[in-house]
Amino acid sequence: MTIKIDDAYLDAFEDDIVRLSRRTYAEAGVPMYLVPEDLTGAAPAATPDPDGEAMAALFTAVTQALEARNGPLSTSDIAHVLEVLADRHFLSHPFSELAR
Repeated sequence: MTIKIDDAYLDAFEDDIVRLSRRTYAEAGVPMYLVPEDLTGAAPAATPDPDGEAMAALFTAVTQALEARNGPLSTSDIAHVLEVLADRHFLSHPFSELAR
């Protein structure tokens, strides 16, 4: 699945990165993804999850678009991408709105 990210989407995404990085995490909390991993290799492979696959495709598209715009991403940049995606997709209202 290929997702096209345009300049308007990237502008709004980068605005969200700035907005979210201004909050006091100790007060507001941080939405995050927890991804369990079987390091033993004993568990059967998980059944593909369409929502998870769509989120992975969106993450890939956003990171590729940001790299094309700004150059290579740092680990901090990737953390910000994950934070914005979590903020936008966990609840019907962005997580960051709950702290207002």
